[in-house]
Amino acid sequence: MAVGMAVFHDVKICVLLGIGAALPDLDREYILTNKLSLAKHQLHRALFHNIFFAFGMYLFNPFLGLGVILHIMLDMLTSPTDRGVEVLFPLDRIIQDFHLDYDGILKEKRRILWYLEDPLRVITRTTEKELAPTSKSPWVRVYGPFKNSRIADWTVFYSSIIFLILFDSQDLVAWTLQLLLALKQYFPLITGIVLFYMGGEIWRRKLQSSGKGRTIIAVLMLSGVAVLVYGCFRIFSPPSFIFDEIKTIVFAILSFLTGVVIAFVHVKKRHKIATL
Repeated sequence: MAVGMAVFHDVKICVLLGIGAALPDLDREYILTNKLSLAKHQLHRALFHNIFFAFGMYLFNPFLGLGVILHIMLDMLTSPTDRGVEVLFPLDRIIQDFHLDYDGILKEKRRILWYLEDPLRVITRTTEKELAPTSKSPWVRVYGPFKNSRIADWTVFYSSIIFLILFDSQDLVAWTLQLLLALKQYFPLITGIVLFYMGGEIWRRKLQSSGKGRTIIAVLMLSGVAVLVYGCFRIFSPPSFIFDEIKTIVFAILSFLTGVVIAFVHVKKRHKIATL
């Protein structure tokens, strides 16, 4: 929200960015099943924490998309314990093997490999059970040096609030009124997110181990999704692409795909093994 005020000087845009920043964590593994099944699929920090979801949200509403991007960028600074961000999901899962593991063992295979093993030993000892991989996997996530919900994380939170207060300190009452009006306008979006998170957190923290209350939680979360979808369609506002912008995107995709092919041939010829 602080970015919205600093860049756009508009309370409504500020709120939309905040809503967009809340969307990626909807991929938290709230699925009404057991923790081992959740750990197997590894969807948290992947399903809605990737460039494709961010781009899709940008096409739906640019300000929601920007909020998603800001969230992903911050999560890229978090540690393997928090599972970082899988920015290329789902394409990165096409290749499921790696060249070098943490015991120094090299795999010599003809097909394309990721270069390094994900730090499984660190992750399994420090992360929550449902977030830990069940087997060795390639390092496809982006990690940073910070632990979630520690000093760096809370610094962003508190400094953002302080910035909002200082930025509008000369007319704080008027800004507060504008904020309340914006919250009213986007009430379905906010309500949907709150209902989904609330149901998911109650299930994850209180009921998942026993399995009780599954139906009630499912109704609560599905209600949240329904309200959220309704709220999203009320703010549907795709960017107006012009021909030159579409042409730029097409050229970028073609250049990338051609570059991948040339790079594969180059690396395969030079190193005898194709690693990413």
